[in-house]
Amino acid sequence: MILTDSMLDAAFGFRKTEAWKELNDANIFAVRLSNGKTVYCSIMGNGGEHHSLGIYIGEEGFSSYLRILNSDGSMINNLRYVTKADCINCDFMQAKEIDNKVKKIIRQYAESHGISIPRKHGWVDFTRVKPYKAQWCITDSDDAMIAEEALRAATFLANELKDKGYEEVGLDPNSDYPSNKGGEKIPLIVHYDNGYSILSTLTPALKDMEYVSPIFNNDILAHNVANMHKTGTIFCRMEHIPSPIMPEDDVQPQLPGMFIMINQSDGEMLPPYTTVDYPDNTQKLLTQLANHFCMLGIHPEKIIVSDKLTFALISDFCNKCNIKLKKVASMPELDYACDSMLLYMMKL
Repeated sequence: MILTDSMLDAAFGFRKTEAWKELNDANIFAVRLSNGKTVYCSIMGNGGEHHSLGIYIGEEGFSSYLRILNSDGSMINNLRYVTKADCINCDFMQAKEIDNKVKKIIRQYAESHGISIPRKHGWVDFTRVKPYKAQWCITDSDDAMIAEEALRAATFLANELKDKGYEEVGLDPNSDYPSNKGGEKIPLIVHYDNGYSILSTLTPALKDMEYVSPIFNNDILAHNVANMHKTGTIFCRMEHIPSPIMPEDDVQPQLPGMFIMINQSDGEMLPPYTTVDYPDNTQKLLTQLANHFCMLGIHPEKIIVSDKLTFALISDFCNKCNIKLKKVASMPELDYACDSMLLYMMKL
């Protein structure tokens, strides 16, 4: 875990501005980092509950913000989009919500700097969120740098806003949320040797998610599956469950993926197959999927999917295993099964 005095100094400096009283999560602004990259920031807490600075890294990260923003509002779809988020959060929480190890570091910092930690939303919690991984502490020095520089830039913007109007600092006075098409003008905070300047930039457009399309290279196993007796058509989707599998070492946990499959003929759900190998070891994942089919004694005539991830993941697998693959717009039966499985796994 990386949690330095410099990071805490930046966090408490931002906390002191109480920027969420003037800004909300629609007031997007950009920060040009010292490494030349750009992050997009959103301040949360205007509603009085979750106080945080969300830092979305590059255009891919901003697209993950847009997906969550434009979700239909259902708990299930929100969970799905959260599993694909790419951001750093600096949250301000109650003491009881903070890990004891983190709490000890913050106390030592506060005592050595003569700082009194506010009782309400006063404790700092830095976390890194990556696609298909659980929210975790910061362990990468680049992420620590991003968090610190974004917080200091946000502090500058909040202090500027106290003396100037929304439009003067480049913010939309109507607080409209950014659109998927992009092109909205927002402030760009840039740090120079003599301080900060507010320039302007445009919000990026929503980028399509990129999914892994692996080649299945286990020819023997593919041959074995291809020569099994055909057993009909199945609906299939791989869902990521927002309940991490904790590793033995101190690395960011994976969110397990689960293949949910239903027989088209009778609507019966097949035993699911769970993996933690997406997207890092798709060859192992496909090998295990083939073994799963062999264990169940099934060789689908056809697999029907409705999502891009599953289609990309098993396209070559299906070709090598003599399985027809079809993508359709929607499958209500599978949607219901996947929603039910997610709710069960999350104990909701």
